[in-house]
Amino acid sequence: MLLTNKMAGLLVTAGVVAGCTVTPAPIPQDDRTRAAQTDQALIHASQEPIGTRMRLGEAMARALKYNLDKRVKLMEQALSQRNFDLVKMDMLPVLAASAGYLNRDNTNASTSVSIETGNVSLEPSTSQDRERKIADLKFAWNALDFGVSYLRAQQEADRYLIARNERQKVMLRLLQQTRATFWRAAVMQQMSDEIDSLLARAERSAASLRQVRREKLKMPLGTLQNLRGLLDIVSELEQMQQTVNAANVELAVLVNIPPGTHVTLDCPDTLPSLPIAPSDMSALELTALANSMDYSNQLYNARIDQRETRKELLRLWPGVEFAYTGNYDSNSYLYHQGWGEASIRVSWNIFGLLSHRDIESQGEARMQLTDARRMAVNMAVVAQVHLAWQHYRNTLNRYQRAGELNGIDQDIARLTRQAMSHQAASDIERIQSEARALRSAMNRLLAYAEAQDAWGAMLFSLNLDPVPEDYQQWSVADISHALDSTYAHWESGAIPTVQVIAQNMPAVGTVETNKKTPLFRKR
Repeated sequence: MLLTNKMAGLLVTAGVVAGCTVTPAPIPQDDRTRAAQTDQALIHASQEPIGTRMRLGEAMARALKYNLDKRVKLMEQALSQRNFDLVKMDMLPVLAASAGYLNRDNTNASTSVSIETGNVSLEPSTSQDRERKIADLKFAWNALDFGVSYLRAQQEADRYLIARNERQKVMLRLLQQTRATFWRAAVMQQMSDEIDSLLARAERSAASLRQVRREKLKMPLGTLQNLRGLLDIVSELEQMQQTVNAANVELAVLVNIPPGTHVTLDCPDTLPSLPIAPSDMSALELTALANSMDYSNQLYNARIDQRETRKELLRLWPGVEFAYTGNYDSNSYLYHQGWGEASIRVSWNIFGLLSHRDIESQGEARMQLTDARRMAVNMAVVAQVHLAWQHYRNTLNRYQRAGELNGIDQDIARLTRQAMSHQAASDIERIQSEARALRSAMNRLLAYAEAQDAWGAMLFSLNLDPVPEDYQQWSVADISHALDSTYAHWESGAIPTVQVIAQNMPAVGTVETNKKTPLFRKR
């Protein structure tokens, strides 16, 4: 007994000491550095080598396969799938096994007393060994827990579908961002050499004017005015250079290549024709709503809320548990050291019935909120389609106007060069006219890139998905070819639209709203 008490005291002391010795442990800088280096290597690992030139389709394919934000959404979908699989396991019966060793420091002895006379009827006796080994195997199934777990599994299935929709939405937004960034970087890259050349000439002319100013070879006012004009041009050209570099970095992040990697973007001298904006707005609205991940998620949320109410109402019912247990006890005094035991148990929280009306009221309020959210999303989706369509029309007009202005400025620059060849114009005037022409050319190209961005935004508003189902198993070249083919088909005017369904036919997967939620769905 003394030994047992000492052992218990040591265990308690060890537990207290261990609980008091926990202190914050910051991660050392060397460990953070090693982790950062490892992550840097993993970010670009297992990627197909990139060529010297990159087309739009290849940029989109690389973004789909290697973009880090998309990978996060993919992992979130995988986690939702695992949660769904885990919840399904709750519907299985309980099969629990346990075993143990028991040791008393004294004998479990007792006596009996007569309830009539109060006399001790037996001397102290025992029917239990001081050391025992026990084990049991219990199989139990609770009907109420099964019903609740079934509804939870259905909710997790809908949450998995919501996560899948979110991943698809991220992919479509990624394609739109890649389109916009690619064209902005491509057109800026196309102008890069001209910007560098004109910037060098402008800096040389500015240096000459500074020397003229120092030596006072010309009138100060005219020299300062010319120098101010050249410095404005230099500042504008430097901003153009910065825009080129920023566009390249943005594209590198989207396709997950090192930002310093130089890749020539495939931008033809003759820009591809822009698609014609579709005109059937009713068909576009219905297509956007039918394909909308946000609208679909609201329908899934409505089903989740309905099942949440059913789940709370189901918990008000009595719980019936069927169980069978196999037991073993090494106690030598037992006649049967192994035995089986079957049981049926009913448990019911009767006071829980008082919350029945409150649960139904809460369920109705929850469904009304879900309906309001769904209507708001419906309106937002329709508004997004109209805004995207109008924005694309506006960018087409701006591109046309920028092309006209570019033609005029190019003619002015050409005439200025001819005048300079006849000594009728100065070098500063030529630089100014060429800078104006370069600005107009860049505005035209940027207007084209903006129109491409607006076209991508309109496709995104329609929630059209060009990505193959099993694209993760495809190569970059195969994905690029599939995307190019699909986009070419859509740009030819063959945008897929949804047909109107007769109003007297119930839509598949719709949710009944503004009705009291029954305890069990009728089938």
